[in-house]
Amino acid sequence: MTQAHLAAPRLTGVEEAKRIVLEQATTLGTERVRLEKSMGRVLAQDTIAATALPPFDNSAMDGYAVRSADTAGASREAPIRLRLVGEIAAGRVLQREVGRGEAVKIMTGAPLPPGADSVVMLEEARLREGMVEIFADAPPGGHVRRAGEDIRGGEIALKAGTRIRFQHLGLLAGLGYATLAVYRRPTVALLATGSELVNIDEPLMPGKIRNSNSLVLAALLRRLGIEPVDLGTVIDERNLIRRQMEQAATCDVILISGGVSVGAHDLVKTVLREMGMETLFWRVNMKPGKPLLFGRLSVGGSRDRIVFGLPGNPISCVACFVVFIAPYLKRVTGESEPANGLVRARLTQSLRKKEAKTVLLTAQLREDAGTLVVAPTPQQGSGMLTSLAQANAFIVVPEDTMQLEAGSVVEVLPLGGDS
Repeated sequence: MTQAHLAAPRLTGVEEAKRIVLEQATTLGTERVRLEKSMGRVLAQDTIAATALPPFDNSAMDGYAVRSADTAGASREAPIRLRLVGEIAAGRVLQREVGRGEAVKIMTGAPLPPGADSVVMLEEARLREGMVEIFADAPPGGHVRRAGEDIRGGEIALKAGTRIRFQHLGLLAGLGYATLAVYRRPTVALLATGSELVNIDEPLMPGKIRNSNSLVLAALLRRLGIEPVDLGTVIDERNLIRRQMEQAATCDVILISGGVSVGAHDLVKTVLREMGMETLFWRVNMKPGKPLLFGRLSVGGSRDRIVFGLPGNPISCVACFVVFIAPYLKRVTGESEPANGLVRARLTQSLRKKEAKTVLLTAQLREDAGTLVVAPTPQQGSGMLTSLAQANAFIVVPEDTMQLEAGSVVEVLPLGGDS
């Protein structure tokens, strides 16, 4: 056999692999959802303010609506007295104008009455025998929220491609958006392969391990607002894998953990090839995560299915998800430019690596005196579940960087919160 036949397939660089993955990420159409169900969804259309917010000038304080000119020179030693001519609660309007020498009691949020141009706080006034004593100048516009100061009618409130977060809900509710046009979420199948796998609640027999990958991947999908279709586990038997793969192919995206390396029992690539999958790349120049498989599976007549074949080692699985799959799914669900999520932090200890690969190290990221610092977890290894449990980030060591000194500023990929 020639040396050419013995050569291993070329490893795809991380950035090239990201580009290939995102080139396949197209949206799946739109649907309308109710505002209260919109958290985590991505807007498919700009939301336009049909009305201004606030829709009218209103009081920012409980106090007295006045003409500012009437309060000139007021002080506690020489208060100015104005005649009380009415009261306005929030949700009500005053049917008369505030004239010279007059004041109207007003509650927070109530419309500013005609003629008034300022509000005096209750603490700066005193009501006595039908007269309001004013203890300080009230400048024009004082304690008044002007119509449209939040947003003017006709302005874009949120652009298409915005992922809805809790911070957006009040604005959309205030503008009357009871329903929203959003991009459809993909259906995602999860399948774990390996004759060594047993379910979490099953006893361990010799040679067996529990399937943790499916649980972790499901949690990562739910953080993106996607409820997975969990197809469980399948042993390393070609016909059984094919049967499960055909069921998985009813979903838009298939995530398979295990069976994509070079072992004699790694049958996933073989089955997918028999099913007609076009392999877009297999193996990336990244550690952990090297055996990642990415392809497009035609199911005849309808949209192709996207397949990610993930390594079976737990940290490899998570690394591939956060680097490749999460950006893909964000793009598919409508985010126009998914952020890479990287932050920069100061390294607490020196690092060395032996191979020219992009390396991801489980790490602990924290703030120290206003500066982000990061340290690798004590143990490193693609199968180290304790390292993953201790980590809240990955240190990203670029392919062409072989060593980093303590104090260096490095790129870090945070793993996010508890949700």
